[in-house]
Amino acid sequence: MISFRGWHVLGASFITAMLMAGATFYSFQHFVSPIEAEFGLGREQTNIGMMVFLLSAAIWAAIVGSNLRKFNPRPLALIGIFAFAVGFIALSQMQSPKQMLWVIALPIGFGFTACGPFMSNALTTNWFYKLRGRALGIAAVSTSAGGFLIQPIFSHLIETKGWRQALLIMGISIAVIATALILKYFISRPEDIGQYPDGASETVIEEIVAINPSKILKNRDFWIIGLACGLLLGCDQALLISLKPFGEDLGFTNTQATLIPTVVAGSAILGKLAIGWMVERFDKRWVFALVCASNIAFLLTAILATKFITLLIVATCVGIAIGGIYPVWTSITADTFGREHFAPAIGMMNLITVFLAVIAMGFVGASYDQNGSYEQAFKALIPVAALAAFVMIFVRTKPRI
Repeated sequence: MISFRGWHVLGASFITAMLMAGATFYSFQHFVSPIEAEFGLGREQTNIGMMVFLLSAAIWAAIVGSNLRKFNPRPLALIGIFAFAVGFIALSQMQSPKQMLWVIALPIGFGFTACGPFMSNALTTNWFYKLRGRALGIAAVSTSAGGFLIQPIFSHLIETKGWRQALLIMGISIAVIATALILKYFISRPEDIGQYPDGASETVIEEIVAINPSKILKNRDFWIIGLACGLLLGCDQALLISLKPFGEDLGFTNTQATLIPTVVAGSAILGKLAIGWMVERFDKRWVFALVCASNIAFLLTAILATKFITLLIVATCVGIAIGGIYPVWTSITADTFGREHFAPAIGMMNLITVFLAVIAMGFVGASYDQNGSYEQAFKALIPVAALAAFVMIFVRTKPRI
């Protein structure tokens, strides 16, 4: 008998998501200073690059998610990794910020969606049911692992070889590794090879919250989940693009400033695993509230801390704050819509969450340009995180499996 392949699928999609997440939104902060210097841009203008990336990824997620059941994920992911590599190579040659935005929006945005964290979550939801919480927790770790492992490599390449050469090296390297994994391990559903979710010996009957899961936009919980997660994701993304320049503003060296987001990403690995374990055992709404509280704690520390060691210690302890949203978000969405409609539901939900995240990032950049520091912006994000916890209280959940 063939052993359960779900863990192989999860492992392969984990690595591809790790590579792509580490090379994009975790590494963007390292491009802030060199891009500003080369093109004479302000902080708000530079942040547009990340906004365009997130918006394009959200639009592509809605498109890919609504059509994922029609296409085999393996060729789709292969096209995606090719587009991603072409985008990085092209980006390394661009001489205009406007040209760079088009490359970010089209090949890179599509590639990131077709074989990055979105695809990993979709495949994981298909392969697991009773073990879905921990499986999605593991899948969520991929982005933090990318921040912990890939982001410092990218930072080193930028510092030693320049940002253009760094993009070229990373684009080709990621494409080679991801292509091998996709060809061997990307399988859409366990039923495609005569298996069942979780490695069960018979068909698994899935209980879902939504009465009519195919009518996604008419489901009240779709809007509640999207709004709550979007508010918190906005806080997370605003912090992620600001941590290194925030450290530089405090007078830290490049190594010290790089270490702060690296430690946050590393501690988030344990946080996501813990959240993945908790969502199988506790009310997901209260788990989400815990994530929001951790986010507030980190924001308060960022406002009050002035010493490197203080910020580093707190960054080590609050991994739940950055990224803990993902296991809860994906798990609640899967509970609501089931694996048949998970991809289109979370794909369309990305349009809400990313829209709110873009607003938050634009606000942080504008606030910095106006005040010369991140303090006012970080203070404003605290009630946003609290509001996210309040909104999520109203979502309907099913009894624990």
